[in-house]
Parts: sequence; C-alpha cells; structure tokens
Amino acid sequence: MSATNIIRTLTLTAVLFALAACGSTRYSGKIIAGSVGRPVIIETADDRVNNQPGIPGLEVTLYNESRSGQAPAQLARTITDEEGKFAISIPSANTPKGTVIIRVTGDGIYSARSKTFLPRGGQLMLFTVVTREPMMENDASASVDPTK
Repeated sequence: MSATNIIRTLTLTAVLFALAACGSTRYSGKIIAGSVGRPVIIETADDRVNNQPGIPGLEVTLYNESRSGQAPAQLARTITDEEGKFAISIPSANTPKGTVIIRVTGDGIYSARSKTFLPRGGQLMLFTVVTREPMMENDASASVDPTK
C-alpha cells in the first residue's frame, strides 16, 4: 500500500470517527392529562400512546441533573405537536448517563418537573400533567368584587 493510500485511509477513518462522535440521539414522548405530573418510560406499543388524547402546544425541556451543587444544564427544548407528541435530539457528547430532569409548561396545565431516566430503544416517555379546569361562569369566586 502506498503512502498516499495510507494517508487517505487514515483521513477517511478519522472523518468517520469524528462524524460518529458528532451524532445525536433522538428521544420521543407524549404528554397526556393525568392526576399528577409524572413521567414514565413505556414501550412504544403501549395503548396509551395511541388511545389517550395528547395535549398540544406544551413546552418540554430536558435538563442534565445537577452535580455537586451546580445548576442543571439545559440539554434540549421542544413543543408538543397537535397530538401531544414530542421528539428531542441530544448530541451524543451531551447525553447524560444517569437521570435527567424533564419540565413541562404551557397554557392550561400546572407546570410539572420530575427526574427520570431517558428511554432506551423501543421505548418512549409518557408524561402525565394536571390540567387546569376552566373557571365556570357561575363560579362564586368569579363574581366577587375585589374592591369590597
């Protein structure tokens, strides 16, 4: 093998290695209404994925759990689609080895924040949030005059 071919092979190997290191991992999930704000990791074939209505337009943010008193570092952020589903990509170099903090905020829900592990192959994250009940017109608190 000539010196030129060796250099080309080594260069190609280095480029491929660098590209692999620059990759990212995609995590998917769905936000649904529930009695408590809590994430669970489920199989993609779980009935709740397709049978439970999702909540659209919510902000989903993942943080790397803080270590040694440091503030949690934001890993990624996205908005749920019209079915309440979301997908987040985290660069491979930043993928946490332990738990992450997931925070869900938006109109019509109580903000929720919890620790969880990231899903593995064939799994996704299902996060239940508590919805805010719209105030009824005949609600006694709606007719209270705050100046009296």
